[in-house]
Amino acid sequence: MQSLTSCECTVCRDCFKNYFTFTVREKHIKNLVCPGCSKPDIDDEGQLLSYFSTLDVQLRDCLDVDVYNLFHKKLTERTLMKDPNFKWCTHCSNGFIYDGNQSKVMCPQCKGSFCFECRRPSRSSHSLTIPVLSQWEPQHQGISCEDFQNWKRENDPEYQAQGLAAYLKENGIDCPNCKFRYALAKGGCMHFKCSQCQHEFCSGCYNTFLNKKKCTDPVCRLKETLHAHHPRDCLSYLRDWPVNRLKTLLQNNKVAFDTDPPTGAELTPGGRCRVMEQREVGDNLTDAPCGAEAHNGHAGLCESHYKEYLVSRINSHSLDPAQLFNEEEMQRHLARCGRTQPPRAAGEDEATYRNRLFQAVTSIPLGDKIPRVRK
Repeated sequence: MQSLTSCECTVCRDCFKNYFTFTVREKHIKNLVCPGCSKPDIDDEGQLLSYFSTLDVQLRDCLDVDVYNLFHKKLTERTLMKDPNFKWCTHCSNGFIYDGNQSKVMCPQCKGSFCFECRRPSRSSHSLTIPVLSQWEPQHQGISCEDFQNWKRENDPEYQAQGLAAYLKENGIDCPNCKFRYALAKGGCMHFKCSQCQHEFCSGCYNTFLNKKKCTDPVCRLKETLHAHHPRDCLSYLRDWPVNRLKTLLQNNKVAFDTDPPTGAELTPGGRCRVMEQREVGDNLTDAPCGAEAHNGHAGLCESHYKEYLVSRINSHSLDPAQLFNEEEMQRHLARCGRTQPPRAAGEDEATYRNRLFQAVTSIPLGDKIPRVRK
């Protein structure tokens, strides 16, 4: 019988080998825990380092050479992901360390190029017989990523044809743990699990989803459930607003947004939304077009994805939704954040009290992980 150092469970030698052989080959490295009790907690970095150092010795003695080498490869990749210079290629999904100081990055495996900051791939071109690798687009040189995206919207026919679906794809989901990029909409279920590192997070604000009793916030009221602490400007909350209210927030702050499909956009047959989504099909996840009806005035998108687009404009310009909060919403936000609601003073008029509530709400910062326009 064999046992792991993380628990007191015992497993026969053959079962031990078969279990870890299958897990190394078919699953993520975070699944290499005890088959009996699922210990240790791989999310705890201190436990993880100690556990893998002893597991390495045990697996070296029982696994076939090719499986043991795969275990080491996955362990090395996990270590590399922690390096701030680690980048995923947007063309072939190869991961590598980039320690240069140029915006242009070239993947050492497929030779495709992309931007270090926004990681937008260059446009690919193909002949009938020989694929031509993507080349760096010189229009990005010397300008911000947002300005480059605006240039593509105005000048690139291929980009224009996709309309705002391309905009949402370019502003897809980035795993905050390993930085892998998903060209998918943020709508639908906001609880996202990265296929590369298994990190669970909110795709709107990038805060970590915490399992029961894992939260260290002393005033958290959600410890008994799976939860994330969404800031007030997270899509998780703002998608409940009506479209006109989102537009009002943008208009009040003079931020432009589209109501008609951008120039050159090609509408799908039947007026259907073409934004790509991640969906569960049986036990698997698949990427597929939304296909919901695109309403008039929603720039070629369905209502949920048009809201996502408007919220992306709100978030990128750091607009505070508290500007439009009523008194009940301000009180609810303070309670959600564990803040004491300021009592209304005797004889205090409503406008003065609302202003004090507003000051208390806006003293709580917006989401610190949500992408913003660089000032």
